[in-house]
Amino acid sequence: MSRKLNAGWLVILGALMAILSGCGGGDDHVIITGPGLVGIDDRPTVELTAPELTVEYTIPGQSETISILSDQPTDGDIAFDPVLGSFTITQGPSTLLFGIDSASRNRPEYRAFLDFPLDGLTGGPDIPLEATIVSATLTVFVNFVDFAGTVPVFLDLVEYSVTAGLTPEDYSSAPLAFQAFDIFDFDAGFDVSIDVTDLMVKAQFEALDDFQVRFVLGP
Repeated sequence: MSRKLNAGWLVILGALMAILSGCGGGDDHVIITGPGLVGIDDRPTVELTAPELTVEYTIPGQSETISILSDQPTDGDIAFDPVLGSFTITQGPSTLLFGIDSASRNRPEYRAFLDFPLDGLTGGPDIPLEATIVSATLTVFVNFVDFAGTVPVFLDLVEYSVTAGLTPEDYSSAPLAFQAFDIFDFDAGFDVSIDVTDLMVKAQFEALDDFQVRFVLGP
């Protein structure tokens, strides 16, 4: 059973338990609210909804616009369980999670990671080190938004190992740069485009081989 389906069954089970406990009349119902939980589609075989980074840049004498799909096996999410004090790392899932799962008794918080190679080593286009970034847009397909109508997001520019994979330290590592935006419940089932020009300029300035971002639930 997928993580998303499991969370859904917990919601249904909680509602049934409240009904069976006999607390109230027919109008009583259970509503779980709180910080949101967002699912981002990350299936490598479905390019239509795969996370995509579009970059416009210039080099002497020409201008280019390229699109880079995320390296799905390197993408992942990390969940922190505040009750057990433990981390659960999922590398390369078809749906990346970030936010707090309010349907779980321990209310774990997920943070999602995306990796976009900039050096062309995975077969995609590359960005020359001498290029000047004009604009950059990150597009993700939102599978679902649970428990909140508006989900505040910090998008961090980070670095993590593409060979060793994610580690618990990556959950709260210091970002190189960050920006804030919101995801809304009506974004579910649609693409969300995020202007990441400032983050891409920073990545280019640092001569990073990969543009790696972390989705963190905001305040």
